[in-house]
Amino acid sequence: MNTRLLATIQRALVRTGVELMPFIPLPAEWYRKLLVRDSEKRYATGRWEYFRDITESYRYSIIRGCCEYYKPGSPTILDVGCGEGVLQERCSYSRYVGIDMNSTAIGRAKAREDSKTEFILSSARDYTPKDVVFDVIVFNESLYYIQNPIDVLQQYRSYLASEGIVIVCMFQTYLARRIWKELHRIGLTELSYVKIVNEPGFAAIVRVYGESRPPPG
Repeated sequence: MNTRLLATIQRALVRTGVELMPFIPLPAEWYRKLLVRDSEKRYATGRWEYFRDITESYRYSIIRGCCEYYKPGSPTILDVGCGEGVLQERCSYSRYVGIDMNSTAIGRAKAREDSKTEFILSSARDYTPKDVVFDVIVFNESLYYIQNPIDVLQQYRSYLASEGIVIVCMFQTYLARRIWKELHRIGLTELSYVKIVNEPGFAAIVRVYGESRPPPG
């Protein structure tokens, strides 16, 4: 078969599979554990290096842009599921805290710690900030790694500064669709919505939320 034709067919099959992913029901806890195991293997073998490729840069750029638009200047940022800190390298901030449960990722990131930058080895559920609230809390491709993600996000709302924002990014999967539906029910106000599709056809959604507050008077 012609090589170019074969490549075209393969791309079409990948795109079809990607488009069907959000509609294929999978047991949530089984899928979450599968993601966690895959993450651990990828960090152990260096297969997360693609996070720095051009195909991944789009979502980091969108998240950074949301930070700059809604919280200009030097906000305080909490990055939940920070990996090795790719987002930290791109953002301006007065204080940044990144947490992740993968020791390899945090070990790589710690080389960049300074007086306003901290990386902490912790699960999302176990982390409690020390005498600080955050202008921006980011869940970048991390909510579906967390057991009972909505409960954890509710916990993190108490770490949010007045007028702070929560940024959530997730690839389109069946589990992500379930999480989005639950997020709509917990009283956050959606401030913006962006859908991004990279060259292989993988789509990610970025949503920015603020606290719902009654109108003055």
